Amino acid sequence: MAALTMGLALVFMLLTVDSGRLYLEQRKLQRIADMAALEAAEHDGACTGSGPQASTLARTAATRNGHSPLNPLIASCGYLRTGNDNLRTFTADNQRNEAIKVEVSNVVVTSFAGGIYALVQGGAIARTTTLRASAVAASPGPPQAMLSIRSTLLQVSSMQSAILNALLKAIGGSTQLSVLGWQGIADTQLNLLDYLDALSTDLHLNLGDYQQLLNLQTTADKLLNVAVKVLQQSGAAVEVTGNLLKLAADLKGQITLGQLLNLQTGTVQAGLDANVQVLQLIQAMIQLAANRQAVNAEIPINVLGLINGRVYLKVIQPPQNSAVGDPRSDELRVHTAQIRALVSLDLPLLSGIAGLLNAVLDLAAPLTNVLNNLLSLNLLGTVQSLTCALGIPCKVSDIRLLDSQLHIDIGIEVAEGTSRLRPAPPDNYSCTPKSLNTLTQRSAARIAIGRFDSPADFLTQGPDLVKVQALPVIDIGTNVCSRLLILPPSCGTRVPYAGGGIGLRVDSKLLGSGPTEKPLLFAGDHAPRTIGQDPMFQPMDTDQAQVVASLSGTLSGVHLEAYKPIGNSGLGQVLVLTAGLLDGVKNILEPVIRNLLSPLLDPLVSGLLKVLGIDLATAEVGANLSCSSGHAQLVL
Repeated sequence: MAALTMGLALVFMLLTVDSGRLYLEQRKLQRIADMAALEAAEHDGACTGSGPQASTLARTAATRNGHSPLNPLIASCGYLRTGNDNLRTFTADNQRNEAIKVEVSNVVVTSFAGGIYALVQGGAIARTTTLRASAVAASPGPPQAMLSIRSTLLQVSSMQSAILNALLKAIGGSTQLSVLGWQGIADTQLNLLDYLDALSTDLHLNLGDYQQLLNLQTTADKLLNVAVKVLQQSGAAVEVTGNLLKLAADLKGQITLGQLLNLQTGTVQAGLDANVQVLQLIQAMIQLAANRQAVNAEIPINVLGLINGRVYLKVIQPPQNSAVGDPRSDELRVHTAQIRALVSLDLPLLSGIAGLLNAVLDLAAPLTNVLNNLLSLNLLGTVQSLTCALGIPCKVSDIRLLDSQLHIDIGIEVAEGTSRLRPAPPDNYSCTPKSLNTLTQRSAARIAIGRFDSPADFLTQGPDLVKVQALPVIDIGTNVCSRLLILPPSCGTRVPYAGGGIGLRVDSKLLGSGPTEKPLLFAGDHAPRTIGQDPMFQPMDTDQAQVVASLSGTLSGVHLEAYKPIGNSGLGQVLVLTAGLLDGVKNILEPVIRNLLSPLLDPLVSGLLKVLGIDLATAEVGANLSCSSGHAQLVL
């Protein structure tokens, strides 16, 4: 028994020593693979073109760590992608060196256990065994910057809910969500990385090839259906996913994801691990659908709290809410939508306004003298003149207040507000301390009040090509009359607008002559957070309140102007009248028009424009910045 025990101890000792030898050889080989992969990735090794070659860097590092120059070594370039099982795998691609894989092998003496196993199996005993090891290291990740732009529609009001429903209906949809339904969507965030990976799987694309995904043409309903799947996996409320499925049924048509999201070529996964607001995604899809409509979207006026009119909307350019890329080389730019809106209103009759008719009649004498001097009309002031009283026909002025219902058009064009990364490193970003420097340009709004001959032309061509016409308020006509002493006067046929008229027109461009880019720095207390965290938001401009005040002043500060006649049928060029001549009419008429137009301010700015993501007062730019450690890391 002693001899048997001693024999077994010797056998186990032999197995232990022999297996330990193989283990140490394998561990040494793995260490060589690890160091070779790390060094090749650290020095940005490539497999094609000029520059340090990955194979050379890996061979040098392996030799330095005890790997014989005669032993096999293979270095491969490629990138990492995550499969459906959430495991990372290495994909070889000589054109990309985001990750370097090194494979090494070494020949050692066959182990005692291996020899016994081969003998039992009846095969030949190999005197040597080949050990293999591999390692994958990721090159130092580039810094990743993310820009976002939003209009702070965090709380959806009943009016904004009605506008969103009206926009859906205008593009042919049938879904009508409640206020709570829209609010639930506004409160929901979607992880961008999870969404892109799920979309790649659903569309049978290679995971990690995001440029192919952005350029692939798909449908809006497909994009939303995949978003619903991701949200369901993340535990989103059933009501939210159900409402999104309803919206997906309405948003048809071809679309590419790149029209909604700006990802620069080569964006790494770390730059995509961020959340986006689902409502912003829906807003962009609706506006993209409206942009492709052959007809302009018509919104019921009652959703703005108004009556007797119509609202037309034309989306010139849909928004680009997010942009991700390398701040060292990529041009990151986000922008709001560019839209034109036309509000056509039928206002109450002016003839019933107390005191206005008398004020208009009081204009007869002073206006007649002015028109005679400016237009050489040779008018007499009234039928009471001495010449007319002798029975001789004379031409007199006949000034009347238009008694028909007043139709007024209000056209608004809001250009896109943009924010972009400063193009020249290193001024555009810094990792120590963290900062991101952008150039921001707020929306330039233009407003026109009067009458458009063709509202469709204004929506299609804009205010630069389609001029707003003056809205006639007072008709300065002429007539030929005569009277004999105290008998009633006898007049012929009245010629309307023979002396022109008094009209109402506003055509102004807010924000001065045009928008200019201003620096917007994210640093210090406003330093950009790491991608994946909530962006650090700042207002697009510090004087946004002045924009709203300017728009309010334009709507309320209506001016009256006198116009020359055009063939006795309308209003022509502006006449320069004596100062104060129209004060009596203006003092009565302006408050009336102001009271009629002022209720439009809140619906247009706080309602319609905010729903479209271009609210002039609350547009904000967000920034994120992720900086790598600067050293390569083993990933597989």
